[in-house]
Amino acid sequence: MTKDEIIRYYDYLMRLAISKCNSQADAEDLVGDTMLAAFTYLHKGGAIEHPKTWLANTFFHKYHDHLRRKYRCPVTVCLEDMADMAEETDEESLSPEEAAEVRKELNFLACSTREVLVRFYFGNQSISDIAEALNIPEGTVKSRLAAGRSQMKKGLKNMERNNMERKNILPGRLDLSFGGREGLRGDPVSFVEDDLIAQNLLMLAYEKPVGLQDLSKAIGIPAVYIEPIVEKLVDRELMQKTDGGRVYSDFIITKPQDALRSFRPQLDFAHKHFDTVWNIIEKMSEQISGMPFEREMGAGERTRLDRYAVLKALQDFQYFGTGKIEMPKFPRRRDGGRWLAQGIAFEAGYHMKEYEEASQYQIHGGHRTTEAFVAGDARLVRLYEFDTMLFDCPHRYGKTRFSMDLYFKHIVPFLWCIYADIPLEERVGDDIPSELISYVPSLEEAGLIGNVDHKLCVKIPVLKKEEYERVHAVIRSATEEISSAIGEEFAAFIASQRTPLPRHLTSVPELYRYSDATSYFVMAIVREAYDRGLHLKDVDYCCPPVVMTWACEE
Repeated sequence: MTKDEIIRYYDYLMRLAISKCNSQADAEDLVGDTMLAAFTYLHKGGAIEHPKTWLANTFFHKYHDHLRRKYRCPVTVCLEDMADMAEETDEESLSPEEAAEVRKELNFLACSTREVLVRFYFGNQSISDIAEALNIPEGTVKSRLAAGRSQMKKGLKNMERNNMERKNILPGRLDLSFGGREGLRGDPVSFVEDDLIAQNLLMLAYEKPVGLQDLSKAIGIPAVYIEPIVEKLVDRELMQKTDGGRVYSDFIITKPQDALRSFRPQLDFAHKHFDTVWNIIEKMSEQISGMPFEREMGAGERTRLDRYAVLKALQDFQYFGTGKIEMPKFPRRRDGGRWLAQGIAFEAGYHMKEYEEASQYQIHGGHRTTEAFVAGDARLVRLYEFDTMLFDCPHRYGKTRFSMDLYFKHIVPFLWCIYADIPLEERVGDDIPSELISYVPSLEEAGLIGNVDHKLCVKIPVLKKEEYERVHAVIRSATEEISSAIGEEFAAFIASQRTPLPRHLTSVPELYRYSDATSYFVMAIVREAYDRGLHLKDVDYCCPPVVMTWACEE
């Protein structure tokens, strides 16, 4: 076993140490001591036939020694093989504290630089040996050594500052969403939704391409730890790597401040044209209320259907402003999905009050369609829905305290069984998981189902396919009428509000720049109608704009 092969286990030992230690400094010290023990053993003529086992056993010996010493004496670090580094700092030798600091600084170096320094100082390899092992020119080895020594020297010259514990800097969180079809692993959201480090790396690499060393400094986490995260972000196509080795986030990221800049202008535009728009909406509602199947519904179902139609007509008009822009093509991804990501970055310390107030004017997620074949795969049932903050249960799959995955996969057959009076126990374990049954009270709270005479019932409108098509035709006619009245002015307005992009970011579809420019318009109209007593007059209950349709398979 050679020193080169021992060095390959550095990251393995570091992961092992992090799992055992409560302190990053302790983990770094233990790994360093273990590596030095291996180099010393080889230098004395020892042979290591099974390096992983040998290193693990040595690590645990060091770890238990550390525990025995922990409260009896200060932690010391042996760094005899770093004598050359000491000379670079104009010091005769490194104290234990300085040695520990050197190790910290070493881990903040980028992988390519760090590996050269470890080989040169820890492995006692010559420049020519390093060049041969890494298949790079000797000049490159020298330049990386010089760059690494320069950074190490800066750290040691500011020893008083560096002796203070270096803290991780996580500037905030990133809410990631996507359009298209997710991958087999749930990408792109699944990889970053519970990982603050990954989220912050994406935020830091948005404005311009950055190197790993710069990311390490910005986030306050050694490069040795963030390198594998960055590699996974690149592999999962949320980041791209430049020819120079820098990385950048390859999707649009906005901030609440960006959305708020267009909030008041959208409210003003909606107010200016409210009378024109609402006259058309009222005529649409009257046409739908005159349809025979609508008159047979209860008051709650009719209100839900009207809410849905109003939102659908207004959102379809909203798309008129971007109608001349090419629709995005969702690229095929390595994980099997076809998606385009977008994110909202919430920086640490940002006061959310104003943004949360503005969110009352947002439709969360837009118009969603969920479908499933039910009743022996012979009937196609669809659920059309919006989420709002007005007499609704926004993100009802989250507010009802179960997962989005559970909701979207099973809510359609669940609602159909209740509507068609199919005993739920006959379908539990088939297309309805038993877990969903326990959330019946939450679904009642969300306004999707009710309970009459101790029997569950569906509280949303249920239409045959041809009935929904009649409703949709009236909605489409209203949308076209609004477009004729104010469409061109609206298109010019939202073009002036679209989100700017960093110069290097060329993969973002033009349409994605209009999300903030249009996100408040629909609910601005709806809320003004409510405030004037023209909409939702008698509603004081959770009234989600959700419609279920069904058709036999053709």
